[in-house]
Amino acid sequence: MGMGFCTNVSAQDTLYTKYGDVLIGKIEKITFEKLYFKTAYRSSAVDIKLNEIVNVTSSEDFLLNDIRNKNWKGSLVLDSLSNNLIGIKTPDTVYFFEPKEIFELTKDQKKKFKDKFKLGIDAGYTRAKSNSSLSLSLGLTASYRTRRWDTGLEYKDYGAIVDLTVIGRTSLAYNLSYILPKEWFFNGKILLYSSTEQSLDLRRNFTLGLGKNLIYRRAQHLSVTTGLVSNYENYSTSPDDFNSTEGMFNLNFNGRVIEHLELTSDWTFFKSFNDRERYRNSISLDIRYIFLHHFNIGIHYVLNTDSKPPVETAKRDYVFEMKLGWTLQKR
Repeated sequence: MGMGFCTNVSAQDTLYTKYGDVLIGKIEKITFEKLYFKTAYRSSAVDIKLNEIVNVTSSEDFLLNDIRNKNWKGSLVLDSLSNNLIGIKTPDTVYFFEPKEIFELTKDQKKKFKDKFKLGIDAGYTRAKSNSSLSLSLGLTASYRTRRWDTGLEYKDYGAIVDLTVIGRTSLAYNLSYILPKEWFFNGKILLYSSTEQSLDLRRNFTLGLGKNLIYRRAQHLSVTTGLVSNYENYSTSPDDFNSTEGMFNLNFNGRVIEHLELTSDWTFFKSFNDRERYRNSISLDIRYIFLHHFNIGIHYVLNTDSKPPVETAKRDYVFEMKLGWTLQKR
């Protein structure tokens, strides 16, 4: 029994805070802001800010993947002498990293599918440009992200009945990226879109592009992309179909800004090669506050502009939404 007790104690992690507290237990997980520490006297982990920790060394190995996609394996080290740095202790030495140099930091264990998969649904009330009406909204997002592949599906539907007429807009997008060395990536995207305000029964875009990740971490992603777009449009006010080729530029940010607050912003500029006077903009902003790990409440704004539609119709369409959402992946 004595040997078993000693083995159990030696497998514990010890954490020292700047307030003089000493905790013995297990490191559950670590983020760039906090360390979650499980003790025997609490059912849930204690979350401690990194700048409040004087010293901690893990008994289990952690795996750090840096922004150059290089893995570092060893025990986790935090101490007050290396302020704002996260260390990995190998058999030879200790390597310290700034948070901006880290893509992901987890315990050294086999990843499960759910660790890379994210599914979310949301519903809310929407103010749309169409008749300035209030409408209901429904959204669905699904994504799967590894170090080399990033793919996602997004569906959004806004609808209202005004004077027995259905008013709304619908979008369905599928995105696939392959990450190259030095954070360049190839990107392909399919977008289906309709809007009552713009008399647009269907816009179908096929996009091929080349992009660069300016920030690429598990919790934050900032990228720029340029490419070519095949644009097909069908309007309710015209019997003709319209086809064009466009150049595209995209700027996208997706990630956690501060604890419990996530932001997604996206701007895409389209320039027609068939009509020199025509260009389009698609701008979206999504702010979510996370609570109870899986739930979020937030606002969503979308603006679409078209300088010269091929038919007489509105050149601008916007949606402002207040929503409540749920995400499968615990955050």
